[in-house]
Amino acid sequence: MADIPGGNTGGLSGALNKGMGVIADKAVSYGNKWLDNKINFGLNYAKNYARQFDFLGLMPEQWTLLDSEGEKAFDFDSFAKLNLKSESKIIQAPVEGGSFVMYNKLNTPLELKCVLIKQGLPEELQTYVDALLDYADSTTLLSIVTPDKEYSNMNLVSVSFDRSAEVGINLIIADCAFTEVRQVTPEYTSARVAKKVNRGRQQGKPRSMLSYIKGGFK
Repeated sequence: MADIPGGNTGGLSGALNKGMGVIADKAVSYGNKWLDNKINFGLNYAKNYARQFDFLGLMPEQWTLLDSEGEKAFDFDSFAKLNLKSESKIIQAPVEGGSFVMYNKLNTPLELKCVLIKQGLPEELQTYVDALLDYADSTTLLSIVTPDKEYSNMNLVSVSFDRSAEVGINLIIADCAFTEVRQVTPEYTSARVAKKVNRGRQQGKPRSMLSYIKGGFK
């Protein structure tokens, strides 16, 4: 390399090497950050999604699903959303003024929708999916516990799963729909019904003299 007037070729070469080293370090650092962001994107997405509803600041047991034994029905990480529908129906026929009473109005079972999030290893995610599908196919009743109220006798009637590279392949979001099952306790009486007694041939009612005169003696 020709000498640069007033310069130093050794200094120039060192500067170039240093510059290339800085560029390489930044490229590696950028690549690591990009990879870390990609790996953690799913979890961050779930956390940000859940924060919109201020659920993560609550104790886990305040948002859960319990079986008939009072145990957690299955394992999940976040209870991200809850939607409750309470509906009543009234008769469509006209009613007389002032005669609208409770038997003219029918309260339908509660409908509850929630979003559950689970992150984990493939076998953990499979267990999570299998548990939800089993409950969706069964008549098992669950209790949905929230900080405000516990909704009992709820049956899982629908479930759908969302899993994509955008939210992370190690994370599954489940949209669940529950319907309330209203149960009544049958009441029985101890009263006995008297048995019919066969009293044989019964004597007819006596006829009056007038009936004999009109109809004759038969």
